[in-house]
Amino acid sequence: MSYHSTPLKYGNQTIDDFIPKKIRDVTVLRVDEFTPDFTDLKKKLKQVLDSPLGTKPFNEVVKSVYSKGKRILFMVDDKTRPNLHTKILLPLITDRLLKIGVRKEDIGIIISSGSHTPASPKEVEDRILGPALYKVWKDNVLAHDCDSGNEHVGETSKGTPILIDKKVLDSSLLIPLSDSEYHYFAGQAGTVKLFCPGVAGRETIRINHPRMFDLEKGFVDCCRLGNCEGNPVIEDMIEITTTMMKRIPIFCVDVIVNHDEIVYLQAGDIIECHKAAAAPLRQLRVIDVDKPGDIVFVSVGELGVNLYQAGKGVHAAWNAVRHDRKGWIVLLARCEDGIGSAPYAEAMESAKDLEVRDALRFVIEKYCSQKTFKIGNQKPVDLFRILLDVAEGNIKVVSELDPTELRDVYRMQGCKPDSPADVQRILREFINEFLKEHPKPRVYVLDDPGLLINVKPQVH
Repeated sequence: MSYHSTPLKYGNQTIDDFIPKKIRDVTVLRVDEFTPDFTDLKKKLKQVLDSPLGTKPFNEVVKSVYSKGKRILFMVDDKTRPNLHTKILLPLITDRLLKIGVRKEDIGIIISSGSHTPASPKEVEDRILGPALYKVWKDNVLAHDCDSGNEHVGETSKGTPILIDKKVLDSSLLIPLSDSEYHYFAGQAGTVKLFCPGVAGRETIRINHPRMFDLEKGFVDCCRLGNCEGNPVIEDMIEITTTMMKRIPIFCVDVIVNHDEIVYLQAGDIIECHKAAAAPLRQLRVIDVDKPGDIVFVSVGELGVNLYQAGKGVHAAWNAVRHDRKGWIVLLARCEDGIGSAPYAEAMESAKDLEVRDALRFVIEKYCSQKTFKIGNQKPVDLFRILLDVAEGNIKVVSELDPTELRDVYRMQGCKPDSPADVQRILREFINEFLKEHPKPRVYVLDDPGLLINVKPQVH
């Protein structure tokens, strides 16, 4: 039998040849070719540092605030993000700092981990900086703890208390290294999210994030992938960052990564960088299709270290699949670190005997108030609203997780391959099983969980 070429990642392994060519309607969902406005990254970086958005050139900013003993602090993503941009930009910008007279010991690198589990030294080396950078800068790395070492610096107009890591507040200049991306409830990640939740106290996160919830729909309409307008979560984050700008100079460097390459680069005022990324993200992340898929295969690649992070793939596929409880989502995610979030696991366990709509309301009422919310509690809500459209058991997960737990607690069908090579067999079995009920399916293959598949019209 011959197969379509539809390569997907399972961890770092590429899996292909699982959709037979007898299925005619098969589409790999990718955006149109995007041409960056640069070919030389180093030259482009120099350009944006010398002619930034809304602020003085980088060297002028540094010289105006730095003196011996004053820390300049890079803010970088945590272990749940790809950090390709961190590995590329950090050595280039630190080299520039050193050349203009900043001492190495006055340069700090804080991991903006929010309320995620802090990275171990090994994870900093492997997932954030890479071995070469880690060897040079490991003694300059600082960890954020959302439960201690944070200072109250004000309150937003929405009533969110602003608690920020004192290591951030004690710095003379902040340099967020941002990777702008779509986010499933904040609308757009990167830039301001490095401050909240990145270096914010738990109380700030606990009050900010529940602004996403709606008892009937799960999330309020404005809290969706790619939308910042009227979005109460991101608006609050922008206000928190604006408060920080009044206190400490901030010089943001922002990128967009597409297929493991930096294709967009900007720098300067962090709010201006946030706004500027919207247009290229629309080009790079939105695909318009005229019909939903009957079955959607999706991979989260090496980012699928746990079920919590792999949920981004389910969410992306949900936008692409039919919403009449007849469609399937097939997710590839190794989940070698397990579930990845105790609050996610606790909420799903507590609701496992309830019908989906009742479970949705129960989790929001019990776990998602401003008094009870913990990072991770939003995941059950997102999953339950997806399960209103994609029937229980119709989300298939190929992973290292226990299939029984996936079925009984997370309402998904799990398949645990004997080896990475065994994944192909499982995918072939899934498509053959689906063909029994749907002999002429529309099949979508999605290798980028950051894409927004815009279906017009959707099938409900």
